[in-house]
Amino acid sequence: MRFAPFALAAGLIAAVTAQAEPTVPPQADWDAARQTITTDEGLDLAYVELGTGEGVPLILLHGYTDNSRSWSLPAPYLGDRPIYALDLRGHGASEAPECCYGLDSFAHDVIDFMDAKGIEKADLVGHSLGSMTAAIVAATEPERVNKLVLISSAMKTPQGSGDWLRENVPALQHPIDPDSQFMLDWYWNPTPVDEDFLTRERTESAAVPQQVWMGVLNALSITDWSALAPQITAPTLILWGDQDSLFGAPEQEALRAALPQARFEAFEGLGHNMFWEQPQRVGQLLTGFLDE
Repeated sequence: MRFAPFALAAGLIAAVTAQAEPTVPPQADWDAARQTITTDEGLDLAYVELGTGEGVPLILLHGYTDNSRSWSLPAPYLGDRPIYALDLRGHGASEAPECCYGLDSFAHDVIDFMDAKGIEKADLVGHSLGSMTAAIVAATEPERVNKLVLISSAMKTPQGSGDWLRENVPALQHPIDPDSQFMLDWYWNPTPVDEDFLTRERTESAAVPQQVWMGVLNALSITDWSALAPQITAPTLILWGDQDSLFGAPEQEALRAALPQARFEAFEGLGHNMFWEQPQRVGQLLTGFLDE
């Protein structure tokens, strides 16, 4: 009997340790893990809860035609905190209205999500379209953002990338073949990415409704949030892969000039989706920044 207290203590430590691990669903179970909230404006937004610990909540915002699954690879390295990976409107399991798909609408949805979950202030991490959305939230609602991370970001879409998108997206035949050359190009990465994840992500992207593909494209074609950049007061981290085929070095130079206090990290040999290519490295870097 004298060993029972030690056994009990070991059990409690094991239980606490188990609770402290991020709750990341397997790829096959991602859909089942989605939850839904309805905003005050009546829009249904889906999300996956990836952590239930204490501290400043972390909200993860994905890129154009991605969804919450986009964060499944780095999620195990994001520490124990309240973590919410959103499906932006029109993406994943969120409602896809006919309108509207500008950064202001996405940002408004993020604030509505925070209000619905009772979150006063959060860390925001966004990738590509999600990073632009996060920046708009940080600029227009600075009191709601604790720290900001912009992954593969830009203040506007450069001409080359914009031309490629405007040439291809309107010509897409819906339903889109997830194994078509366009989709393979859309999800190209310079280094290997988990194939099961990538296949599921590409398939879900192909299922995104036509009005969302076009709505985001049209919005990005006229987007330039540089005038709002000086309003961002949250400590900011910018991450970029130097093989990014959408947002190149000139876009990073402009971003750094607009946010001179931001910390900048470049990843040699990695692309637009560097957090899929090296999820542990990026996840641990994010955690270190958010925990500072």
